[in-house]
Amino acid sequence: MVKCEMDRKDYWNKEYALYWKEVTDEAEIKDGADSKVKKLSGRDYKSPDVQVITSFFDRITYKPEDKLLDYGCGLGRFYPYFSDKCEYYGIDISQAMIDECVRKFPEKREMFVVAEGERLPFPDAFFDQVICNGVFDACYQERALTEMLRVCKNGGVLLISGKNHNYYSDDEEAYIAEVNARKKGHPNYFTDAHYMLEQVRNCCNVIHERYALRRGDFGKNKFVDRIPERFYEWEVILKKENCNKASFHKFSDRYSKTWKMKNT
Repeated sequence: MVKCEMDRKDYWNKEYALYWKEVTDEAEIKDGADSKVKKLSGRDYKSPDVQVITSFFDRITYKPEDKLLDYGCGLGRFYPYFSDKCEYYGIDISQAMIDECVRKFPEKREMFVVAEGERLPFPDAFFDQVICNGVFDACYQERALTEMLRVCKNGGVLLISGKNHNYYSDDEEAYIAEVNARKKGHPNYFTDAHYMLEQVRNCCNVIHERYALRRGDFGKNKFVDRIPERFYEWEVILKKENCNKASFHKFSDRYSKTWKMKNT
C-alpha cells in the first residue's frame, strides 16, 4: 500500500500536472475549437467548462462565514467561483499543483495545503461544505468518503462526482478511456454508484443528483436527474445527517463492470 501511494504522488507531481493545466485551460475556450490536447483516451475529448460544473455548485447555499473544502483542488480552478461566497480551503496530493495555486493566488497561500484525501489535516466537523469534483475516481474511495464525512459538520453538504462501474457496452469512448488510462498508470477507480448511495443514505440525505449516460455528455451539459441502471458519470449533493463516524463496505473497483464483461 505504501508503494502504491508513493507512486500516486509521483504521478500527480510529474506526469499529470502539465497535462491537467492544458486540459482545464482548453475547457474554458468558448469558440468550440477542436481539441489540441492528446487526451488519456487517445481520442478528441473536451473537459466540461467551468459554467457546466458550477451550475451544480449553484444548488448549494453558501454564507460568508462558511468553511469550504475544495477536495483535490488541482490548479485552483474553482477558487474564483468560491472566493466571494465563503472561506475557501484547497487540498491536493500534488505539490506541483499546490505550488501553482500559491503562485496564482498568493493572498490565499495558507489556504492551499498538500495532503492526501484519505488523511485530511483538519479536525472533525470543521467544514460546512466539501466539494470533490472530478477527483473521486482517483481516490481510494471508501476511505476518501469516510474522511470527507469526518471533516464535514452535521447539517453540512458534500458534492461528489465520479465514474460509474456499469456504463453502456457500446460506449466506445468510455471503454477506450478506461483501457488507455490504465496503460498510462493513471489512478482510475470506478464506483458502484447504486451500492454507494444505498450505504450513504444511512448517514446522509441525497438532495440533488445528476447522471451523464455516456462519456462526453457532461461536457455537452446532458444529464438525467434520476439514477438509471447504466450510465457513465454521476454527481450528487449530500446533506450529512446525525453521522458521527461513517464506514462503508467496498463499492469501488479499478476495473469497471463493463470492462470485465468485455474481457471474460
